[in-house]
Amino acid sequence: MSFSAVPAQGWLETRLTAVGVGARRWVPLAVLALPLVVGIAALQGLKITLPMFHGSDEFNYHYPTILRFAEELPFPDLANYNASQTPLFHVLMAYVGKITGYEIWRLRLVEALISYLLVLSVFRLLRTRLRMGLLQSIALALLFLLSPYVYAASFRLMTDNLALLFSVLAIDRLERFRESGKSGPLLAAAACAGLALLTRQSTVFLFALAGLYALFAGSGVSGRTRTVALGAILLAALPVVLLFLAWHGFIPPGGDKSTCGLCTARQGLSSPGLSISAAELTLAVIGLYGAVLFAPTLPWRDPTARRSLLRGAVVAAAACAALLIVSPAPPDSHPIGVKTTAGVVWTMASHTPLLDGTPLLLWILVALAGPVLWWRFTIASRRWLLVALLGCFLLSTLAIRLSWQKYVDPYALLALLITAQPHELDRPKRLIGAAVLALGYIAYTLSFV
Repeated sequence: MSFSAVPAQGWLETRLTAVGVGARRWVPLAVLALPLVVGIAALQGLKITLPMFHGSDEFNYHYPTILRFAEELPFPDLANYNASQTPLFHVLMAYVGKITGYEIWRLRLVEALISYLLVLSVFRLLRTRLRMGLLQSIALALLFLLSPYVYAASFRLMTDNLALLFSVLAIDRLERFRESGKSGPLLAAAACAGLALLTRQSTVFLFALAGLYALFAGSGVSGRTRTVALGAILLAALPVVLLFLAWHGFIPPGGDKSTCGLCTARQGLSSPGLSISAAELTLAVIGLYGAVLFAPTLPWRDPTARRSLLRGAVVAAAACAALLIVSPAPPDSHPIGVKTTAGVVWTMASHTPLLDGTPLLLWILVALAGPVLWWRFTIASRRWLLVALLGCFLLSTLAIRLSWQKYVDPYALLALLITAQPHELDRPKRLIGAAVLALGYIAYTLSFV
């Protein structure tokens, strides 16, 4: 990955210039590695197990599947195993274990390395592709890493961060395609989307996103290039389609259907069809994080901008709140209050009174998402990316019947990060919101210890 500086000089660039050009390369690498190094040291080289949400999945599903695949190498049996996710993570770890050994702490170190590559890919997306300042890119990438749903998963065998890594790489390549109009980046994006789907089924929205880019994004792209791109996208989906056919469903026959967010009632869940709860939770997360993160950059002193924002915000808030009127989110339909599964939003909401059967805090946060998204859309330099990414992801959440925050949190946060203007948060005083959010993340993670 290249971390060369963009032409515009920000607050941090000017200070690093006195140190040397090379500092602009190693400072991001060192700063973004620091939280992972601290975590590895605190957990004694990952020999201590970090208590976390869904942490039991490591011993119940992922580690046993890795060990079983290791015994069956070079061609493990993918037709039936006891993890619910698609098998790329487990196959990769089985091969890596041939080099590192299969002690669980060694494999956890590989997981931490995956998380480091993930945060570097987020930094690269912000810095190189979205042209953000150095300080802003480091701060927002660091915030992404510190999210409990990324950071805590860095120290146990989980499929989440590998799927996130491929997702961010796919988004980066799609934006590169939009800039260049060449087919190479889109073919790479299709490959990354395929690898993401081979890691977690929930990343299927990347194929819709890639399809939108292939059909509509980029100027001066020939029809032949778009046709080849669509063919590559379909080809990338083929391995997972074959797996689904072999499984006669979305998960292996031996997978635990009670943890399957895509399974139908016939497979063991009580709510068939589409569900809007995960979409509502996504909006609640956006409302919470966006209000805190970007509060220091609100146009407090510009009356004209303030009035314009207020008019759009009222309409957007009403539209988001209408979702809860159409489809209420009663607490008895979610594992509310169970921090280890539902997440921080549901846990906080459980302590608020009910309004029309829905926790009051959820009403507030979902409604708040409207003004946040309206404001971010009006100033975002990559509106196409925001609308396409968030639209495809929200549509995909309609198939999720278990509204656990870990399913939606990283993508909601990523959607917010890409709305930042190139130097909007490139001053220390404008990063107060990010600092507050990061402290909240750290406190929540420490609450599990």
